[in-house]
Amino acid sequence: MTKITKLFAVIASSLLMSVAAVAGELNVTGSAKASYLINGGVGDSNNVGLGISNELKFSASGEMDNGYTWNYHMELDPNGGGTVDNDDSALTINTNGMGTFGIFDSEGGLSTELAYGIGALGTGVDYANNMASSGHTAMNWGLDVSGYPNMQYHAPADILPYGITAKVGYAPNTADGDSNDFKNAGATSSNVGAAGNALLQYQLTAAPIDGLKVSADYAHGDKQNGRANQELTGGNYSVQYATGNFKLGYMQGYKETGALDYASGTGASFDSYFYNAMGLEFAVNDAVTVSFGRTENEATDKGPIAATGSTLTKKVVTAESDTYQLAYNVGGATIGLFRVDTTNAEFTLGKSATKTIASIAMEF
Repeated sequence: MTKITKLFAVIASSLLMSVAAVAGELNVTGSAKASYLINGGVGDSNNVGLGISNELKFSASGEMDNGYTWNYHMELDPNGGGTVDNDDSALTINTNGMGTFGIFDSEGGLSTELAYGIGALGTGVDYANNMASSGHTAMNWGLDVSGYPNMQYHAPADILPYGITAKVGYAPNTADGDSNDFKNAGATSSNVGAAGNALLQYQLTAAPIDGLKVSADYAHGDKQNGRANQELTGGNYSVQYATGNFKLGYMQGYKETGALDYASGTGASFDSYFYNAMGLEFAVNDAVTVSFGRTENEATDKGPIAATGSTLTKKVVTAESDTYQLAYNVGGATIGLFRVDTTNAEFTLGKSATKTIASIAMEF
């Protein structure tokens, strides 16, 4: 992957050489959401919660002397401790006919796991996980370069048929900067700071006919925990079709977190996740939208792997979640009601969990 790093460096330096930027424009947008949460199920200690989440986004853009355009944005989010974090930022340069180059920090997600896009309030169980810290409905999604500082290239949108777009992202060292543990990819906090970690990801999207969107991605991470042969791999594909007041969506994906290096003689674990989701969304009228979704995730824990390569234990658990959503747009605000029912929550056999969220949200 060092060749990829050098290639991006050469391209970036050529873009910036002898180029001056014209002063750009600055815009500020944001959102605020108040919610009331009710948790239920085995093992829940925090059964209710009331809170407000908000976000401010600063966006700037401008044009260079050579006609290239640039865009920058950063997002400010409260961290719950009385302070504010700048946790998302991106700088991109559009070279017109040669595509777009960018540097991203906790931004620029290329995973297509949620591209099936069904949900009156938000896609599937991901909405619940973003709204509350309780992770009992978490499905352990796949890999994404947005979990780390990364560089990307986006091919021009008009060079491929059927509305196909192509993107590639590269995080040269996942020990750099802030980390989201490969965005719930199974890497633990002890992996952060391990030398040589890297992640490469590809994405394709297409719109071959009216109403149909298709997308896919593949990611590969190497040298986990500083071991040359320990790898992470994963991929997804998503399909969404819209007709009239209906939207249908389906996705499927996998992630494998492998400990393939036996040189230490201590052994390690090898985990895999195979997941799918589907949903149906219906716009009752201009103000009311309802949706239903189902998510399944099969987790396989092959247990410790001895230095000889033998698998000592194996456990397979399938977690399932059903989501029900209602959104009511009252002009300038959206009132929402969300419920998710999960079986084998947290990949624990026999553990059931529910989450109900009532909310009101504004954007400005």
